[in-house]
Amino acid sequence: MIILLALIAASAVSVIGQPARRTTMNMKVFETVWSTVNKEFYDPNFNGVDWKAAHEKYAPLARAAASDDELYKTIMEMLGLLKVSHVEAGPASAVKTVTSKPSTVGIGLRMVEGKLTITRIVPRFPAEHAGVRTGFIVTAIDGKTVASIDEAKKLLAGEAGSTVRITFLDNIGEREIALERRSLAPKDGGKMAGLNFYALFDSKIVEGDIGYISFTSFVPFLNEQIHSAMTSMKNAPGMVLDLRGNGGGDDNVALGIANRLFAKQTLLMVTRRRTYEDNYYKTKPVKYPYLGKLVVLIDEFSGSATEQLAAGLQESGRAYVIGTKSAGEDLDANIKMLPDGGMLVYAYGLPHTPKGFIIEGRGVIPDQVVELKRADLLAGHDTQLDAAIAYLRGRN
Repeated sequence: MIILLALIAASAVSVIGQPARRTTMNMKVFETVWSTVNKEFYDPNFNGVDWKAAHEKYAPLARAAASDDELYKTIMEMLGLLKVSHVEAGPASAVKTVTSKPSTVGIGLRMVEGKLTITRIVPRFPAEHAGVRTGFIVTAIDGKTVASIDEAKKLLAGEAGSTVRITFLDNIGEREIALERRSLAPKDGGKMAGLNFYALFDSKIVEGDIGYISFTSFVPFLNEQIHSAMTSMKNAPGMVLDLRGNGGGDDNVALGIANRLFAKQTLLMVTRRRTYEDNYYKTKPVKYPYLGKLVVLIDEFSGSATEQLAAGLQESGRAYVIGTKSAGEDLDANIKMLPDGGMLVYAYGLPHTPKGFIIEGRGVIPDQVVELKRADLLAGHDTQLDAAIAYLRGRN
């Protein structure tokens, strides 16, 4: 009975029916999020939001949250008041999901002519082996109709080794193919900000002598591959930097690329912090930079560091940008681990080009807008890459 009474005392409640330890941790997490944004957010006026009033409104809701989902829903609602990218928080379970080794069947999806369409096939993965091709439309996954990329991502996610059934509309009709999910290779992963991240990299020569480099995130473990590829292409008359679908990452990785593209120091971007402007986004040219013609490919999923690099290269006249308008999600941000193992991403800087253009909410506008078309994809043609090669060849 004494032990039982001690346990009951240790689990005293501060909110009706809720253990004190739950309430205490809720408030530790909430206060860490609120105070970090209060101190570090780039705009002292919080985009017109009364941040102290937000604390008073959401603190009681956070205190009363009975689960991590409820707590982080409350926190995200508060952060959403700021109406900018790069401000979000997630529980430990979400951190584990984001940083765990992903599995894939080897397809890349975009909305083409209003349909969920395969625009990329990853070499040596199950989709390629099964004969899946670009231009195929995905209509269902595991028997569930899908019409958006977000829906497809959720249904395609799963343990490596498991099977997913995908219904495709090819150039003849509809058919279902069972594909095995496979993990990325160890070389496709590495650390950033102390966490595990993964990315795909590809480099090759196209059209006989045009350099082509593509990667899905700006992560430090790709530096050696990127720099080696650029060096190997030093004599190419033109180079394509394919940043379609690249959501960003470490700005230093982007700067490392820029350092290999200029003969003299060049300011590419300026970041407005709370109390000053930071000109850190400036090239430091290497001894033998690549000075040939350059095209950057972007699309609606190109964000953050991708947008800063693309915008800087474009405005400086160093690169010609082709594709579709980028995501418009370009803020400098840091990661902070929270007391319960969750994670906060918070924006501390608002980048703008040397001429004053802000990319956040606007996106990078291509010099040449080129949309993908299903008929071209089915025929094995990437119209955006074709346009890049035509520009480099002087055909447009």
